[in-house]
Amino acid sequence: MKKTLLAIFTVVAMLFTMTACGGTAAPSTPDTPAAPAASQAQDTASTPATEPSGGSFTIGFSFPTSNNEFWQNAVNYFKMASSDLGFTPLSDDCNGDTAEQLSDVETMISSGINALVLAPQDSSVVPGILSACNEKNIPVVIIDRLPDADIVAGQDYIAFVGPNDEEAGYQEAVALFNAGVKNLVAVGGIQGTSVAMGRNEGLMRALEEHPEVTLLQSDYAGENWDDGDKSFRNMYSAHPDLDGVWCYNDSLALSAVNVLTESGKVESVKVGGMDCLSDAVASMEASQLYFSCGGHYMMPAMASVILYDTLNGITYDGVSNVQLNLLNVTTENVAAFRERYLDNPEPINWTQYSKVYNPDVPYSFETMLTMD
Repeated sequence: MKKTLLAIFTVVAMLFTMTACGGTAAPSTPDTPAAPAASQAQDTASTPATEPSGGSFTIGFSFPTSNNEFWQNAVNYFKMASSDLGFTPLSDDCNGDTAEQLSDVETMISSGINALVLAPQDSSVVPGILSACNEKNIPVVIIDRLPDADIVAGQDYIAFVGPNDEEAGYQEAVALFNAGVKNLVAVGGIQGTSVAMGRNEGLMRALEEHPEVTLLQSDYAGENWDDGDKSFRNMYSAHPDLDGVWCYNDSLALSAVNVLTESGKVESVKVGGMDCLSDAVASMEASQLYFSCGGHYMMPAMASVILYDTLNGITYDGVSNVQLNLLNVTTENVAAFRERYLDNPEPINWTQYSKVYNPDVPYSFETMLTMD
């Protein structure tokens, strides 16, 4: 099986040039009895598994796809956190397939991971993965995509860390409306995932507040460039007079920008995306893409702090559902964004967020993303 491989945008310039890489970790094996993941985190809190030592623990990271710069960046943040905190990272993508993701995690468990950061392909894969982890007393933090409502953060797993998707979808829509958009199409993500549904709810909230805007067409397209290209070409053919495109992520948005560039209409149509990928920043600097937001590819690093502390006997006492408000970037502030977060970053060591190294620090990941 393939092995795919701080800061607030502090190393984004470096990350933009990096890609996920392969490798096999040298894992250690937990020797505690089986228990549910969240309960196990509380049970072990009184007895540290070991003193912090580089590579003493192996933390796995299972995620949807490496065919996307967002997840490549997420893996890079995970690896940087492992270097700071002192654990062995083991990452693997599932190529967008839920059955493969379950198999990947089972292989990680067999290889001896001590904890798991899970970015589920969709909610259907979560029960099986949690069950497999529970059998081996492996604590889990879920990121990016929420499981179904009957699986509860703080009870069935330690915590959830993810973007405030409804607010992100809302902020993107409002930015487009404030820029003068009146005739909008929406290119959504994967129907049924919490991320896509949450962002769409934010769009709907913005539309309710702006009755002067008409939603001409909406489609759940997918996540990658090809998905966006196919969906938007159909929409554009049906609605050639559109003046705004709301997109689930940057990959979809940049595909729309490409189509509009081909037709010579990119300057007259406002396009929004999410993730603040390198090509999106460049497109905003070229006055093509209008809006993006991001910063949340540091989620696996945040999750690894929680898990590293848990493995060292520290009970997680932060909020069970960490909602990250993303950084909003438009053509108006992209130069300032680049200056502060890309060209002159201030590195942050992840140990400052860990109670193993900094016992009095509160878990406050929600405050990490700011343009102030």
